[in-house]
Amino acid sequence: MTVWDLVAVVVTVCVIVTMAVLLLILVQLISVLKQLRSAADRLADQALPAVDDLRETVDHADIELQRLQGVVQTAEEASKHIGSFGRSFLRAASVPFIKLKAISAGAKSGFDRIKNGGRNSLR
Repeated sequence: MTVWDLVAVVVTVCVIVTMAVLLLILVQLISVLKQLRSAADRLADQALPAVDDLRETVDHADIELQRLQGVVQTAEEASKHIGSFGRSFLRAASVPFIKLKAISAGAKSGFDRIKNGGRNSLR
């Protein structure tokens, strides 16, 4: 056997070993890809219904928020009307109250004068 024959045998053995290692790596890679596909399928099977449920929940929340917005607007309008009524009532009630207060002060002053015997009792 010559040196070139020995080199050819060594190179051939190295190529065969390298190919066997690459083949084992390829088999492992195929196995990992199968597991990955299986996990992706399980994820899709579980995630899609969850996304549908989430969409339904968001739609329901949106409807409730719209209803709540209507309630808040109604409450704001009622608050404005109550405030307006309060101001109107205060204006309407203050004039008679002031007159009643003046009459009672005048009556008290008159009674004080009668009580003190007609003397001028200004304080």
